[in-house]
Amino acid sequence: MEDWKHCPEFAPLADLIRNYDSFAVVAHIHPDGDAIGSTLALGDALKNMGKHVVMMNEDGVPASLAFLPGVEDIISTPDEPVDVEVAISVDNGALKRLGERSLRALAGAKVWANIDHHQTNERFGDVQCVLPDECATGAVLYYFFKYLGIPFTPVMRDALYVAVSTDTGSFQYQMTTAAVMELAADLIRMGVNVQDINRQLYQEKPWVKMQLFREVLNGMQLTPDGRICTFCLTNEAKARIGCRPEDTEGLIDLLRSVQGVWLAAYLEESEDDPRIRISLRSKVTEISVAELASRFGGGGHAMAAGVRIRGPVEEVRLVILEAMQAEVERVLQQQIS
Repeated sequence: MEDWKHCPEFAPLADLIRNYDSFAVVAHIHPDGDAIGSTLALGDALKNMGKHVVMMNEDGVPASLAFLPGVEDIISTPDEPVDVEVAISVDNGALKRLGERSLRALAGAKVWANIDHHQTNERFGDVQCVLPDECATGAVLYYFFKYLGIPFTPVMRDALYVAVSTDTGSFQYQMTTAAVMELAADLIRMGVNVQDINRQLYQEKPWVKMQLFREVLNGMQLTPDGRICTFCLTNEAKARIGCRPEDTEGLIDLLRSVQGVWLAAYLEESEDDPRIRISLRSKVTEISVAELASRFGGGGHAMAAGVRIRGPVEEVRLVILEAMQAEVERVLQQQIS
C-alpha cells in the first residue's frame, strides 16, 4: 500500500478502538496462518493500548502454529457469552464462517468490525476495513498499525510475518508484489528470525501429515488433458489415518503443484456437516476460482477460494469438475480466437 497514511478505511477503525475498552478478536473456523497471525497481532496491539481483549475462534490454534509467541492466549470459543463491547472479525469474508458458537457467544457485542482482504467479503459489520488489494489480512493490519503510529512488539512482528508468508504461499503467489516484499523486509529489520519461522512453518511435518500426503498422491485424479486435478478425502480415510481437521490444511498444494495443471479442487467429507468442504486453486490468471466458487455460495480470491456443497462427495466432485472443465474450455476457445 503506497498511501497508508490516507487510507479512508483506517480512520473509522482507529476511532472505534479509541472509543471502547473491551474487544473480542475472532477468526473463522479452521483458522489458517493469516487468521491466527492476524488475531494474535491485533490482540497484542490492543492489549498494549490498555484494552481488555479476548482472542478466539471455534477451533483454537492449529498445532502447526503453536510455536508462535502469545498463541496460548487464543482460546476456543466458549459455550457461554463473551462479555465485550466490540467484536472484531479478522480474515473472514462472511459472518457465517465465524461459526454458530462464536456468533452466539458474541451476540451481546454493541459494535462489530470487519477487517479482511477477501475479494468476496460480504461487507458485514458496523465498521469495515476490507482491502482486497492486499495479500493478507496481516498486511492490512501492518499498515493499520503504522497508521496508528504504535510500536511493533515481537509478538506482533512475528505474527504478521507468519500471516503474510502463509497467505502468499511463502511469497510465491500472484499477490507477492514489491510492496509485499518491502513489508516482509521491514518485519525482518524489526527482528523476525526468518530461518526459524520458515523451519517451523514449512519443514516440520508431523507423521500424520505424511500419511495424508500419501493418501492424496495415491488418490488424486487428473483429467485426460492434464489441466484439472481433484482429490476427495473421505471420513473413512480420516478415521483410518487418525487426523485432526487442522492436519488437512495445505493438502491442495499437492494437487496444484502437478505440472500442467491449471485448476485444482480438494474435497473433504465431515462427520458433523452434511456439506462437502471444497478448496479451489487456479494457476492461470484467466480463470478466477473466486468467481467459480461464488456460483455455489462460496468465495475467496481469484487464485484461491472455497465453498461448501451438500451431497455425496463423488457427486459433488463431478459438479465442481464440470464447472472447472467449462472454464478451461472457455479459455482454450479464447486462445484459439
